[in-house]
Amino acid sequence: MKLKSIIVFCSFLVLSATINTHGQDAYFADGYHGGIYGHYPMWQTGFLVDKLTANPEWMVNLEIEPETWDVVKEKDPQKYHRLQKYFADTLNDHRIEFVNPAYAQPYCFNISGESIIRHFAYGIDKVKQHFPQATFKTYSCEEPCFTSCLPQLLCSFGYKYAVLRNPDTCWGGYTSPFGKDLVNWISSDGSSIPTVPRYACEELEEGSTWQTASWDNSKEFIKSCFDDGIKYPVGMCFQDAGWKGGPWLGSVIKDYYKPSHYVSWTQYIDMISDKVKPDDWHFSIEDVKPGLVWGSQILQKLAQEVRYTENHLVMAEKVAAFSSAFHNFKYPSDQFYEAWRTLMLSQHHDCWIVPYNGRPGGNWATNVTEWTTASNKIADQTIAKALHSIPTGTNSADTGIIAFNTLGQKRSSLTQVTLPANLNPNDYTITDLSGTPVISQPLSDSKTIAFTANTPAYGYSTFKLSKKSTSTQPIAVRTLADNKLVITTNYYNAVIDPSRGGALTSLVRNNIQLIKPGQALNSMEGYLYEQEKFVNTADSPAQVSVTEHGPLFVKLKVDSAFDGIPYTQHITFFQNNPRIDFELDINWNKKIGIGAYSQYKNFVKEDPKKAFYNDKYKLHVRFPIVTRFTDIYKNAPFDVCKSELKNTLYDGWDNIKHNVILNWVDLADKAGRMGVALFSDHTTSYINTRDLPLGLTVQYIGRGLWGMNYKVDGPTHIKYALLVHEGNWHTANLEYQSRLWNEPLIASYADKTPIANSCSLLEISQPYIQLVSSIASPDSSTIRLYNASPEPTQASVILHQKPTAVNLVNLDGSTIQKISPELVSDNNWKITFNMTKFGVNTLLIK
Repeated sequence: MKLKSIIVFCSFLVLSATINTHGQDAYFADGYHGGIYGHYPMWQTGFLVDKLTANPEWMVNLEIEPETWDVVKEKDPQKYHRLQKYFADTLNDHRIEFVNPAYAQPYCFNISGESIIRHFAYGIDKVKQHFPQATFKTYSCEEPCFTSCLPQLLCSFGYKYAVLRNPDTCWGGYTSPFGKDLVNWISSDGSSIPTVPRYACEELEEGSTWQTASWDNSKEFIKSCFDDGIKYPVGMCFQDAGWKGGPWLGSVIKDYYKPSHYVSWTQYIDMISDKVKPDDWHFSIEDVKPGLVWGSQILQKLAQEVRYTENHLVMAEKVAAFSSAFHNFKYPSDQFYEAWRTLMLSQHHDCWIVPYNGRPGGNWATNVTEWTTASNKIADQTIAKALHSIPTGTNSADTGIIAFNTLGQKRSSLTQVTLPANLNPNDYTITDLSGTPVISQPLSDSKTIAFTANTPAYGYSTFKLSKKSTSTQPIAVRTLADNKLVITTNYYNAVIDPSRGGALTSLVRNNIQLIKPGQALNSMEGYLYEQEKFVNTADSPAQVSVTEHGPLFVKLKVDSAFDGIPYTQHITFFQNNPRIDFELDINWNKKIGIGAYSQYKNFVKEDPKKAFYNDKYKLHVRFPIVTRFTDIYKNAPFDVCKSELKNTLYDGWDNIKHNVILNWVDLADKAGRMGVALFSDHTTSYINTRDLPLGLTVQYIGRGLWGMNYKVDGPTHIKYALLVHEGNWHTANLEYQSRLWNEPLIASYADKTPIANSCSLLEISQPYIQLVSSIASPDSSTIRLYNASPEPTQASVILHQKPTAVNLVNLDGSTIQKISPELVSDNNWKITFNMTKFGVNTLLIK
C-alpha cells in the first residue's frame, strides 16, 4: 500500500476509534461545486490533485457538471489523465467522491419529475464515461437542489444516503431545520433514505443572506450542536470551482473548532449510521424554501420556455416510440439525447438565480432561449417524421386528419388543425371515417378548424373533412342592457362586466356562486412604489368583444389599461370542459416600478429584507373565491401535498416560505366536496392569505438578487387556467387534468388517410396512473408510470403487441420484478403490478 493510502487508512481507524469513545470530535465535508457552464477554470484539475497530494488528511466531495470532463479531456488531457489515475488509485481511501452527478445541477423543485430522472440518468452515464470506477452513494449539493420526491428517485438509482443542507450558498433558499445527526428522509411514496439534515439547531447565519451556521465549523456552531445532543456534528462547504484556497479549514478558515476531521459524505454516514438513531422526517415540498425573483419578466419567460420544452420533448418521444413499435420508424436516439442535453442545460440552477449573468453577447436567459429552441426543433421534426411514417392508402384524393393522444387513457378532447391554403375551414365540417359528423368549429383566422376528437389511449384516430352541412347550437352569449356579458355553458353561468375591467363578477356552477360578493375574479392588482399607490384593473372600464363563437367554445377579448399601460386578456369558455383558459398580454409602454418599495439607492446584500420577496405588492391576478374554500393543495414533481401555511407572504431571506406553484394549486372546501384549481404555464409563486384572495404572481419590476435591475424588456405574455371541480383534488384527478392541459392532442393534416383508422400501443386501466414517458431502443421499450394518487394501487396495463419479456426495473437498470403478461383477448396482453402512493415505476418491455 502506498504511503499516502496508509496515512488515510490510519486516519480512518483513528476517526472510528474516536467516535466510539468520547464523541467530542467534529467533522467537515469539503468539496467543489460548479462546472464548465457555471465556473470551472482549466487550472482547477491539476490544482485539485496537487492539493490532495500535499494534504493527505483532505477529502473532497465533487459536485461538478458532468459535461465538464469532456472539455477538460479535450483542453488539458495531461491533467485530465492525472486526475483519472489519482481517483482510481485512491478509490478505497475516499479521497474523492462524486456526490451530485445531475447533468446540469437543477433545483429540482421547479421542473418536472421526468426531467429530474434524465438529469441523473444522463449525468451518471457521463461521469462514468470519464471515471468508470465512480459510484454514487450519497447525494449532496451546494445549492437548494431538493424536492420532496428525491428519496424515491435516489433509492431507485442505487443511492444509500443523502444530505439536506446547502450552508454556503443559500441565496436561492434552504431547507427547514429538523433533527440531529441523521434523519430518515421519507418522501411521499414512503421511500426512506438516511440523511444528514440541516440540524434543528443550525441557524441562519447572522449578517448574511446566503449562509447557515455550519459553513465553517465555528466553535460556536459545534458547541450548539453538542448542547443539542448531536454526537457527531459535521459542517460543510462546497467551494466554487476556481477558488484557490485548497482545504477549507486551515487554508481558508483559520479559527474553527478543533479537532475537526475531513470526511467524504459516504464515509461519514457509514461511520455513524449504526451509532445514532435517526428521527423519521416526513418531508414535505414546503420544507424546501426557495426565494427566487418570482414575477420578474426574465425568469417568467425562461420558466415558460423550459415548461413548454419539457412537455413537447416528452410528447415527441412518445410519438416516436409508438411509430417505432408499429411502423418500423427508426427511433432517433442520438437526436433525442442532444434535445435532452440542451433542455437540461436550460434547467441549470444558474439560469434561474442569475439569469442576467453570462459572457459577452449573451446571458443565461438568452442561452435558455437558444437551448430550448434547439430542443423544440428536434421534437418538431421527429413528430412530423413519425406521423408521416404511418402507413396510408394509395388514393391521392383520400385526405384526412390524424389526432394523436400521448396519454395512457382514452380521451375526448378539443383540438385544432391548420388546413392547406386552398381549403377554407368555413366550407367544411369534420367526420369520423364512418361519415358520422364530429362537432367542429372554424376559427376566425380562416385557416384553422377546431373539433372534438375521440382517441384511443396512447395512439391515434383518423378523421376526414366533409362538405356535409351540420347544424349545432353555439354557446349561449347574451349582452345585458348594462353591457354585461352572460355566458352559459354545460358547466357555468358566468357574467363579465366591462365596467369592472372586463373581469368576471359572477361564476356559478351547480347553483353555487363562487365569487365573493362585490369582488372581481381575474382582475389584476399591484403596488406602484414610485407613486405609492395600489392599482386594481377592476377600477377601470374595459372593452369586451367576442372573437370566437361556436358550439365548442367562446373566446372573449378584454382590452383595458393598468395605470395607462395597455393590456389584453383572452378568456375562453368551453361547452364540454369545465376548464376556463386565460391568456394575458401586457404591452409595457413606459418605465414603471412594481413592488413593495424601491431599492435602487439602498440595496444591501446582507440585509435580509428585500422588496422582491414580498408578493403582496407585486402585480398579481386575483381570484376572490367564497370563504368556504379555505384549504390549499399543490403539486410538486411526483407529489401532491396539503399546504400547512396559514399565509404565503414573507418579506425577507430569513423567513422564506414555499409559495411556489409548479403546475397547479387547488383551493378546496374543508369537506372535500368542491374545489377551484389554478393552473400556470410556468413555475412561479402564488398568494393565499386570510385577507388576500388566491393570486397568481404576474410581474415584479425592481432590484432583485445581488441588486440586479429586474426590468421589463418587451411585452409580458402568460397563460393560466381555472377549473372548478366536484370532490377533492384526487377524485377530480387534477394531475390528469394538468396533463390534459400540458399535453394537448397532436392534430396533423394528412395528404393520405392512414390504412388503420385508429391504433393504440397500450392502455392504462386506472385513471390516476400517468404515462410519464415512453422511450424506444432497438430491442425494447421503456415505459415510465406515475401513480398520481395518495393511495397505493394495483396497476393494470393492456399492451396491444405481444411482449417477449416484461421487467419492472429500477432507474439504475436493475430488475425489481419479472412480470408474466396475461393474454386477455386477441393480441391484448395484460400486465399487473403494485404501485405505492405517488409511486414512480419503470417497465422494460421487450
